[in-house]
Amino acid sequence: MSNYQQHQGQAWPPQQQAPYPPQQPQTEGWAQQAPTYAPAPPQQPYQAPVEPAAPPASRFGSVNWRAVKISIPIIVLALGLITVLAWPSINRQINPPVAMYRLVPPATETVRGQQLQQVPATADDRPGTDAETQATGRNKQFLGLVRLDTTYSPDGTQSTPPGYQVFAAYGDIADPAARMAQAVANIKVAGAKQLGPMRDYPAKGHNAGDVPIRCTGVSISDTASFGWCTWANRSTIGTVTLLSATADGPSPDDLAKLAADTVTLRDGMYAAH
Repeated sequence: MSNYQQHQGQAWPPQQQAPYPPQQPQTEGWAQQAPTYAPAPPQQPYQAPVEPAAPPASRFGSVNWRAVKISIPIIVLALGLITVLAWPSINRQINPPVAMYRLVPPATETVRGQQLQQVPATADDRPGTDAETQATGRNKQFLGLVRLDTTYSPDGTQSTPPGYQVFAAYGDIADPAARMAQAVANIKVAGAKQLGPMRDYPAKGHNAGDVPIRCTGVSISDTASFGWCTWANRSTIGTVTLLSATADGPSPDDLAKLAADTVTLRDGMYAAH
């Protein structure tokens, strides 16, 4: 038996209680240790949702949206029709049509302030034909066109200078530059000799298809030379020759003047198709 066994008639020894730490008296300091919380924001008073204001009434009355839906395609169709009808006129202003001319030599012409007369044609003044061109290879620039050959002088004779000889043709010319290249090549084909470089001058034409006028000196013998110019556009092509006073051929200044003479003679022959 343990030492704590109670003997009969013997009282239990008093139990010892474990000491407790003395309790601190409560103070109001607990409020300082309590966690702090942000105050709740004040609640906004309840507001009923605001409905959007009705659109102002049209001064034309209520809108018939069905009529609007039907009218829109009609308006678009009308605008498209107006554009289609007006486009040819607009296109002509943006891209003016190419002026087409035929050539009709006048009886007289004024060049550099001097009046010239047309020299009557002879049997030797025939402009040639396409068949002759095919056979000889000359004047290919005139193939498929209406040709003409004319001469101008102060008194209407071959013997009085200055004498301008014009070989020309008219018709539908798709590539004026190519035709002009054939005219330049014809100098050598015809047995003539080119004197100096080919020079370009403004065409100053009425035709949108005009290419620059080209001029040079040409000789057919040791003693005879002349100035030579050619023009070309969408409806006409031609060459103008002028006898030169020197065996060496025309000077650059002479060629510039001949280019201006070529414009005068060309424009003087223009006749609208």
